[in-house]
Amino acid sequence: MIITKEYLENNPTHIFVFGDNTYREGLGGAAKLRNHKQSYGFITKKYPDNFDYSFYKVKEYKNIYYRELVKLRSIINVNKNRIFLISKLGAGLANKYHIWEEIIKLRIKEDLKDFKNVKFLF
Repeated sequence: MIITKEYLENNPTHIFVFGDNTYREGLGGAAKLRNHKQSYGFITKKYPDNFDYSFYKVKEYKNIYYRELVKLRSIINVNKNRIFLISKLGAGLANKYHIWEEIIKLRIKEDLKDFKNVKFLF
């Protein structure tokens, strides 16, 4: 399923969760919906450019992942009337050092399994 602006407008209770950077800038990949009121950025990259230092390596990303997970869980918990659509966080432009395969893909479904209002897009 590809989430578009039109999809979100036609489904006002849905929130699209995409991989974001710490500056919360740029419109590459799934972040093209960053400015939509029904989107939420989960940090998967340091900066919105392609310099080597802008990408998280697996070891350093573990703590970032858990920090972002705590925030997301809190938001999901207080918005039980909304459906959170979780994209392949970090699998696209942010995946230079394989954070998707090594951390996110292995953990996110288990880490959000208690929520009935979460749907995975992968």
